[in-house]
Amino acid sequence: MDTTEEAANGRGDGGGEEKKSKKGQEAVRTKDDGDAGKAVSFTGLFQYADGTDLLLMLVGTVAALANGVSQPLMTVIFGQVINAFGDATTDSVLSRVNKAVLNFVYLGIGTAVVSFLQVACWTMTGERQATRIRSLYLKSVLKQDIAFFDVEMTTGQIVSRMSGDTVLVQDAIGEKVGKFLQLVATFIGGFVVAFVKGWLLSLVLLACIPPVVIAGGAVSKIRPAAPPREQAGDPARQTTLAA
Repeated sequence: MDTTEEAANGRGDGGGEEKKSKKGQEAVRTKDDGDAGKAVSFTGLFQYADGTDLLLMLVGTVAALANGVSQPLMTVIFGQVINAFGDATTDSVLSRVNKAVLNFVYLGIGTAVVSFLQVACWTMTGERQATRIRSLYLKSVLKQDIAFFDVEMTTGQIVSRMSGDTVLVQDAIGEKVGKFLQLVATFIGGFVVAFVKGWLLSLVLLACIPPVVIAGGAVSKIRPAAPPREQAGDPARQTTLAA
């Protein structure tokens, strides 16, 4: 009788532990599904930035805006060169052209400096934040229960997410944000220069924007979708990031 009762109690305890394990697996699965469906906002992309990253992003933002404004300014200097040939006399044309060319040289030097700062600062802060996210992700994974590794994730999946997802974050912070700020500055700077130099002609040319936008939207709808970019990158990069 004692042996039978102990066996029954053992089965009861085992059944209770099994139920707890299943509940834990379901909780982990539910939490993982909820996190997978959650979208990250633009500001949430920089939530792991520290003081150094904020400084790098500030310098990179200023450099990206200056780099974007340099293209509209180039058209202004080019107009000065054209006016130098058209308005100047035979005696003064050389000096006026030399002055306009020097402005081109100064603009080129300034553009080279701000372009370097833009790429360097955003690349450095992207690498730093991606490394920090990778470290925090690994710490979070190591704190999970055993059921998490038995059902939800394997070692290969952990390495794949650490190498693939963080590369996407690094690419978004290090390249896309700086390029976006540069193009916004070019767009706004072009309108500002156009309305300052000739507001009437600018208003007339604004009528060309809707057809261009419609044509671009039609082309994007007709053209087949490009194949998705590989998230994990080449094997050498995966090995480096996993290490």
